[in-house]
Formats: sequence, structure tokens, C-alpha cells
Amino acid sequence: MNRRPRRRLVRGTALAGAVTAAVALSSVVLVSAQPLPQPVVGAPGLLLQNGAFDVGNRSGHPIGWGVEGNADGANIVNLQAYRTAGLGSLEINDVAGTAVSVRSERIVATAGDEYTLTANVKGRSGTPAWLYLEFWDFDRNRIGVTHVEPAFSTDWQEVTVTGVAPPNTAHVTAHIYGSQAAAGISYWDEAVLTSAPPPYDPELGSERELFLDDYRIESAHDVERVVHPGDKLERPVLRPDRPWEASAYTYGSVYVIDGLYRMWYTCYNDQAPHYHTCYAESSDGLTWDKPVGRSTVSGVGYKDIPASETNIVLAGSGAHVTYNPDAPADRKYFLMKSQPAPGVPGGNGYYGWKSPDGYNWTPLQAAHLLNDGDVAQTTWDPDAQLYIATIKKRMFTSRTPGTYERSAFVSTSPDLVNWTTPQLAVMGDSADDGAAEAIGGVEGQIYGMPVLPYESTYIGVPWVFLTTDYTSGQYASAADGPVLPQLATSRDLLRWERPERDPLLEPSRGGAWDDGALYTASNILVDDEKISMYYAGFQNGHGGADPADPNRDQHFGQVGLATWRRDGFASMTNASLPGLGDPGEITTKPVVFDGGQLHVNAVVHEGGSLVVEVLDAEGTPIPGFTAADAVAIKGDQLSAQVKWKGNASLAGLAGQQVKFRFHLVNADLYSYWVAG
Repeated sequence: MNRRPRRRLVRGTALAGAVTAAVALSSVVLVSAQPLPQPVVGAPGLLLQNGAFDVGNRSGHPIGWGVEGNADGANIVNLQAYRTAGLGSLEINDVAGTAVSVRSERIVATAGDEYTLTANVKGRSGTPAWLYLEFWDFDRNRIGVTHVEPAFSTDWQEVTVTGVAPPNTAHVTAHIYGSQAAAGISYWDEAVLTSAPPPYDPELGSERELFLDDYRIESAHDVERVVHPGDKLERPVLRPDRPWEASAYTYGSVYVIDGLYRMWYTCYNDQAPHYHTCYAESSDGLTWDKPVGRSTVSGVGYKDIPASETNIVLAGSGAHVTYNPDAPADRKYFLMKSQPAPGVPGGNGYYGWKSPDGYNWTPLQAAHLLNDGDVAQTTWDPDAQLYIATIKKRMFTSRTPGTYERSAFVSTSPDLVNWTTPQLAVMGDSADDGAAEAIGGVEGQIYGMPVLPYESTYIGVPWVFLTTDYTSGQYASAADGPVLPQLATSRDLLRWERPERDPLLEPSRGGAWDDGALYTASNILVDDEKISMYYAGFQNGHGGADPADPNRDQHFGQVGLATWRRDGFASMTNASLPGLGDPGEITTKPVVFDGGQLHVNAVVHEGGSLVVEVLDAEGTPIPGFTAADAVAIKGDQLSAQVKWKGNASLAGLAGQQVKFRFHLVNADLYSYWVAG
């Protein structure tokens, strides 16, 4: 059994309908509820913020919920007799002739998935409020609703409402409503929203299993999921040093093709359309040349400098290039870029461009591929045989009235021509808003999100924009604030999670060339030892340089390089020492494999150990593969074979459902896989 075809089958099964329907241009890529950060490994993140109604704002309304109608009729109260847990509960005082509405923030949801909302309610007088589960489309239309009308009781009762998200769902909300047609006082506590878990496939194959999510984790204790920021070179590897480059940065892509590093990047200058796609190449990925005259397409010169003397290959920013060596000769290179689209809402569209060589670009077709226009990243997944596009769309759901909230939407195509309807994948949530507030800002948004097919998963790199204000910098009206790449993960392009929110790339200290906003290339380079990612570094936030800054003329984008160990974006970490602290343990769900060697990628620090045992499907250690039989792994190991005393071989367990249990002491565990 080979993992790559099986992974293609798993993704293909989930996407088969989308791929088929894509030909008719009518399908939808589904996404699941995006949970908040996960406080405990192995425990799902919450969907509802402040569902226990313990905390209110200065008006007494629950934080994380909106109040409409008779606002005085919804308050957080701290009354022993009217709460079931925590500090408080929500009092709905529904006065005759008025209505009061308390609705949660909108949460990313999945068309076709089942959601369950439960809450505790207790009546004090009259008619209790009702509990609603609501589904919304991208345009903020409520397209599905189900509710329950609790009977009056002075005892606490649990009420439940369940619904399936209809087609075109983008969000789900919880809603407690006191009707104008009734009156009464009721108390609400412990509101919990859950979504049905995705199907689980126990087959491992040979691809690596990372710890970016809990998909294969059954239980864990005394471990922490840790994001490891990339190790950045101190100096940029590519700078704006040509007359047509006021800035030079990756918004772009870097591939190694026939032993040559090839980079497409964005340069900014004072000639319309101001943003241009440029090309550079390198023999080592560190020292770059900017060869001129590669493109024979007209319109890629600069002022009186002809195209034959520049490295501009395309007018307009479309530097996120996708390379597919197996594509037809005229489109081995592909990109999307935003252009005016007459008759399209908003006036812009994402257009496709193709090239046989990466230098000479022509339109894929006359019509635009997708609506809207701004940042777009594309990639090719050879396993699923799909092109993946992540585009920026904007929704009127932000805290700033009348301002669109930037969010990442996903669309796929088998052939570059037929694309699925973009659907919401990752948006800013209350955790992102809180991060913005922590630096005196207003809210968190998603500025873009490259998607990286990697081993058994898809890795998203959301560019989290912590908006601070709309008054600072030369581009103040578009908001100022840092842009920080983080981690998202999906097993099937349908359901995205962000269990940790620490930056994948960190700005350097004040005054450095990359102490402001950071953006990443649309792809990564992977070898046996490391992951390499090129990134754009700026000396200011998204708002640009302040006109009063004496160094403003030296603020521009440049290209840097960050690296991680192989599989090194995140690890499961235990920081105990022998006899000091608590050893960690991770047990997988049942898995099936057909190889004979278990490998791990781990760093065991001084005094630590990593021991692996194998359990049967019921959780009983298998003789010969117990923790007592295991040979402890030590040191920094990119690919350590797990061994047991007596040379026990996993080959004898092939085809059976077993569980792996990892025992960690002062160690970082990055991945595991079964080979040979």
C-alpha cells in the first residue's frame, strides 16, 4: 500500500463531487466550523466564545455576542440560583411588546454538516426565550434556521437544537430570542455548539503524520503543541536595486527546476499599474541574478528602458506562480491576478495567465475565472491532481461598520478552466481580535493564505493582519498594523483548523529590515533535512511609512529566507526532566499500515527520552512492543527507527488495527511514519 495514491483517494473521495460539478461551474468547496484555539491537546477547540455567559462588557452584555432590540432586556447576572456553572448566566427579561435578541459571532461553517446547539435554561416568570440555530450565506442572508421553544420550568433544563447546514452556507450562529409576542424572564447558561466530526480513515501508508491537528490523537496528557518560528537569515537575499524596483518582495513563488532556483516576485514602481511581476534565478538560493530580456511580451519595460533591459515578465502583480511539469506545454506555469472585470460586482475579477517558460505570459482565456480581486495564491497538488486557489474576499462582518473584513476563500480546479465556487476557509475570529486588542488595535483579519500540500495534510499559512487603526501610514484608509504568518491545517481542503496562533514567522527587533509586516511565498522547498520558505519583509506595518518618519524613503519590501527542520513547523513538546515534572504521553487512534519500520522525527533534549509502545485496538500493550521492551530514542533525530528489544518487527502487525503510544520526557516530537 502506497500512501500517495491512498491520500489522493481520500481527498478525491471528499472532492469527487466538487471536481465533477466543477465542469458545470456549479459546485461548492465545503469548509467546516473553524474552532477557536485549542487549550488542551486532544480536546476540541470551542466554537462559541463565552458560551457560559461568565463575562460581560461595560453595558452588561455578554462578550462575544451581539444584542439587538430591547438591549436592557439582556444582561449578565451573578446569581447563585440562576447559574449552573462558572460566574454568571444570561438573563433575558422579555417585556411585553418588545423583543430582545442575543446572537453569537458568526462562525465558519460547512454546507452539509450537522450542527448541534445545547444550552441550559431556567424560567423565572412568563414565557422563556427561544433557542435558534442559524445558517448564513456569504451575503449575510439567513438561509437556514431551526429552533426550540422551551416549556416554562423553574428547574434547570437542557434544551437542544440540531440542524444540517444547507448549500452555500458560510457561517453558523447561536441565537437566543425573546419574542415580541410573549413576555417573561429566563436564564441561560452553558451554551455549547458542536459539529459532527469528519470521517476517520485509519490507513497510514508511508506518508508522514504531523502533529498540526488532533486527527489521529485519541488521548494526550502533559504535552503541548508548540509552533516553531522559522530561523531567518539576518540579511535579505534579494533587494530592490534596479530603477524599476522601489520595492521587491515575495508576493511570489520559488521553485528548483533542473537544479536552478527560479523566483517570481513583485516589484513596485511609479509606472502604472505600479505592481509588476519580476523574475530572478540562483544556483544556491542565496545569491540571485536578475536576468534581463527573458520576456518578449510587449509592455514589460519601464519608462524609456525597453523590455529587453528589464527582468519584468508581466505587468500587474501575479507573482504567485504555480509550476506543473506535467501540464500541457503552453501552461506549465500558471498564475492568477486581479484585473478589472466589467459587469462583475465590485468591478474586479481573478484572471488566469499561462506560460510555457515562466517568462512569456498570455491570458488563459478572455473571461475571468473567479469574481472579486485582490491577493491570490495558487498551487498544484500532484496527488489529488487539483489546482488550488486561495483568494481574498471581503465580508461585511467586521467590527468596523461598512468596512469589508478580509478573509481567505478556497477554490479548486482539475484543468485551470473550471473552478469551484470559492467558499470561506479561514477568517479572523475572536482570538485574532483579542490579539489585535492586545496591541491597542481593533480586530484581526486574514490578508491571504498560501496552501501547501505536505505529506498527509494540507498546511495553510494565513497572513493574520492585526489591524490597529485607520489613521496611520501613507495607506491609512486600508488600515495599519502588523501582518504575521501563522498556521492552519486541513486533511481534505474541506475543514480547516488553527489550534495554535503563535507566528510561524516573527518580525525582527525594531529597526531591522523586516521588523514590520511579513508575507510568504506561495510554496515551500523541502529536502530530507529542512523546509525553506522565502518571505517578504517590510520596515513598517500594512499602513506603510508615516509621512513624518525621517526614514520613510528607506522603507521598502525585500526578500528574506527562513528555514525549519524537516516537518518542523510544530511539535508535541514535553518539558519535564527525569524525576522533575510530569512525563508526557500521546496515544493515537487505531491505525493500519503495511510496512515494517516505524520512524520518528524528534529532538530529545538533555536528560530526556522518547519511548514508543504498540497497543492493540482495545488499548492493551502488545507483548514484545511494550514500553519496557522499547529502546529509548535519544538526541536530535530527523529519521530515527523505533526499535524494541529482541528485534521485534512491526511487519507482523501489518494490516491490523493498532495504536501507537509515545512517552515523552523533555522532548519535541515532530512526526512519525511507517516505511518498508
